[in-house]
Amino acid sequence: MTLNELTPPSRPPEPPAITAAPAAGPPTEDTGTGQTHVTGFAEPASETAVPAAEKPAEPIEDSAPSTAEQPPGPAAASAVDTELAADGRVDTNTADAATATARVDQTVTTNNGTLIGIQNNHEIQRLRGTPLTDDWIRRRLSGYVEHDDTTKALHAILDAHRVAVIHAGNGTGRYTTALHTLNTLGVQTIRQVRRVPDEKVELEGLLDEGTGWILDLRHETQPLPITTGLHLAEVADHLSETRSFVIAVVHSDTWASVAGEAPGMDHHLSPADALTVARARLADQPLPQSELSQWLGDGRITKQLKNATPAQAVDWADKIAAAVALDRTTTEHKSFDELVDFVVQSAQNWRRTLLEWHNKETDSSHRTYLLAAAVLDGAPAQSVYDAHITLGTALGDTPAPINGQHGPGIIALTDSIKADLGADDRIRFLRPGYAEAVVDYFWADRPHHVEAFTRWTAEQAELLPSELGIPLADRVSQWTTRYTLTKQSLTVLRATATNWAASKDLKGHAADLLVAAALDPVAGKLARDRYLDWAKAPDEPTTDKKRHTPPALKRALAEAMAHLAPAYAEVALRRLAELAVHTDDPQVTQTVGDALVTLWDHDGFQQRIRDRLTTWFGGDHNQTAAARRAFLHLAERTGPDGIPVLLTAHPTTPGSWTLTGWRRSLDDAKSRHVQDAVSTWLDAALAHPALRTTVVATFTEAVFRSDTDHTYLPQRFIVLNHAANGWEPAYAGQAPTERTRLRDEVLIAIREADPAAPTRSDDAPTTP
Repeated sequence: MTLNELTPPSRPPEPPAITAAPAAGPPTEDTGTGQTHVTGFAEPASETAVPAAEKPAEPIEDSAPSTAEQPPGPAAASAVDTELAADGRVDTNTADAATATARVDQTVTTNNGTLIGIQNNHEIQRLRGTPLTDDWIRRRLSGYVEHDDTTKALHAILDAHRVAVIHAGNGTGRYTTALHTLNTLGVQTIRQVRRVPDEKVELEGLLDEGTGWILDLRHETQPLPITTGLHLAEVADHLSETRSFVIAVVHSDTWASVAGEAPGMDHHLSPADALTVARARLADQPLPQSELSQWLGDGRITKQLKNATPAQAVDWADKIAAAVALDRTTTEHKSFDELVDFVVQSAQNWRRTLLEWHNKETDSSHRTYLLAAAVLDGAPAQSVYDAHITLGTALGDTPAPINGQHGPGIIALTDSIKADLGADDRIRFLRPGYAEAVVDYFWADRPHHVEAFTRWTAEQAELLPSELGIPLADRVSQWTTRYTLTKQSLTVLRATATNWAASKDLKGHAADLLVAAALDPVAGKLARDRYLDWAKAPDEPTTDKKRHTPPALKRALAEAMAHLAPAYAEVALRRLAELAVHTDDPQVTQTVGDALVTLWDHDGFQQRIRDRLTTWFGGDHNQTAAARRAFLHLAERTGPDGIPVLLTAHPTTPGSWTLTGWRRSLDDAKSRHVQDAVSTWLDAALAHPALRTTVVATFTEAVFRSDTDHTYLPQRFIVLNHAANGWEPAYAGQAPTERTRLRDEVLIAIREADPAAPTRSDDAPTTP
C-alpha cells in the first residue's frame, strides 16, 4: 500500500499457498509479523507503473525488513527478545553478513517437511501487512525489561506530537522499544509501514483508527527526503483525528540529515550492556543460577561480550543454551571447560577445529563419512554408512572393496569424526552448529564438487525414507540460504535449486529455497536481481557460451515467483514476464501461466494480471502462449455457484478484456484447454439461464478480430465449432434437449456472424 491511500483492513489477509513436502505432523507455530508497504515500487524505472489505488502492500526492492532486532541498552531498556525468527536466526539489522547470520544452532530432524515452507509463509504474511497479533507481541516482549526513563520520554514525545523517532545504531533495539512503547499506550492495533526509496514519507494515508504504526526506516541506504522531518512534525492533527500514533525507527546517521525540521521528536537509544542482555536471554532456560553465573563469569565468554552489540549477545546466549541442551542428551557429559570451548568454536563456525581435523585425517573415505553424517545428522548409523559410500561415488571416489572386517567399521568411523553413536544406533553431533559447519567447510574447501554434492542430496532425499529424506532437504535448504547470506554468492543456491528442481520429490523444495533466499533481509536483493538474469537466459547452451538456465530451474523459478508476488508484486511479475519471453519449453510456459492463475486470488492482483496478459497477448509467441494458458485457466474457474469467475464482473454483457482473452485463445487450434473452458461456460449458461445471452454473445463476438475490427476469422469459428460439439456431440436422429438447444444456438450465432453467410429468411426454422 501507499501511505497516502486508504490503509488495508486490519484483518490479516490469507497467506499464500506454499508448496512443500506433505506434512506428517502439525505445523509449526505462526510467528509472522505485520508490515504495510509505504509508497512506490523498488523495481527499476523501466517497470510499468501501476496506479496507486491498485498497488498491494509490498516491501522495497533494495532490502527487506529484519525479522528481529535486539533490545536496547540500559539508557533505554535492558531486555532481550525471546522470539526468534522462524529459521532460528537472530537478525542484527546490519549489512555485515558475518554479523547478520547470527544463528541458533539446531538440528532439523522432525519437522516432516514443513519447515522452510512455513518459514516462507510467515515471512510473506509479515511483508503483506499483517497486523501484529497479541500473541506475537507477548512473545516478542516476553524478555523485555522496561527502562522507565525511556518509556516516559517516548510517551511525552507522543503526547505532544503523536510521532516519535527512535534512532541509534544497528542492533540496538529500536524496533523492540517501539513495539513496547506502542503496546503500553493501549492502541487497538499495531502495524508496520515501510517507505520505498525515492518516495516521500506521507502519513496522511494511514487512516486506520486507534492504531500504533511502526515506520521502519532501519534499512534506508539513501538519504531521506529533506521534507521528512517537516512532514513528521506537521502530521499531528491527522493522527489525532484517527487516535493513532507513529514511531519511526531509523539509524542515527540517516536521521541526522533531516532531524533539524523535527525538533523535540527524536530519542536516541544506547545499546544495552551485552552481559545483561545475555543474562536476560538465558533467564528462561533451565539453568540453575549457579550454572548461569558460571557461564557468564567465564573469562572466555566475558571477553567476547565486552564490546558486543545486544544482538551479538543474544547469539552468544543461544549458543550457550544449545551447548547445554545437547550435552544433556548424552550420558557422557562434557566438562564445563569443554562446553565453553564448544561455544567459542561454534561462534567461529568450527573452522579451526575442522581445519585441524582435515589436516590430520587425510583419508578421503573418512572425510566423506564426516560429510554424510553432517547432512544426515540424527539418522540411523546404517543409513549414514550407506550414504557415505554413495556420496564417495558421486564425488568421484572409487570405494575400495572391503573384505571381511578390514578397515574401520561404523563405531570406529563415528568416533573418528567426533560424533556420538547413541543407544538408539543413531549418529549425532553433540557440538552446537557442528553439522552445518562441516557442510560450510566442504562448500568452501571443495567448490568444484558443489554440483555433484547437490545432485547427491537430491538423490538421497528421493531414495531415503521420508522421515530422513525430507528433513535432509529442509536442513540443506536452511544451510544453503545461510551460506548464500554469509558469502553473498548464489553458486550453491543455484546448484541446489537446479538439481532439486529436476527431482519429482524435491521440486517443491527448490521453489521454497528460491523464495527463502529472495525474502532474506540481507541476501534478498542479490537473489532477486540474479533471478532476473536467470529468467532472461536461454533454455540451452548457445554458441556464444552465454550461461543458460535449465528449464527445470525456470519452472521452479516461476513457481517461486507465484509465492513471492504477494510480498514483491512487480518483482515477481517482471520475472514471470521474462520467463515467458525467454523459453521454448512448453512446460515453462505452462508453469508461468499457472503462476498467474495462482496470483489471481490475491488482493490487488486481478487488474495487474489483466494488464500483464493484455501485453503478452501482443508479444512474441512464447508470451502469447503463456497468456493463453493463464486466460483459459481463469476461464475454467468457477465460484461456489458454478458461475465462471470471469463472468461475475460482467454478467449481462461481454467484458472487453474477457473478449480479448477468448479471441487470442481461439487462435490456437491445438490447445486442449479451449475445450475445457468452453465447456465450463456452456455448463454455466445451462445452469443459470440469466447468463445464457452473455455467454452466446461472448462467443459470437470472439470470432471477430477485435472490438473495433469486425473482420470475421474462420479459424476461430472452427475452434469454437469443435468445442461446442465436444461439449454436446451431434449425431443423426438426436432428440432435442436443453444441451442440444444451447449448442445449436451458439453454432447458429457464430455462423450467422460471418458476413459471407447466406441470410436466413424470416420463416426459416429455428432451433428445436
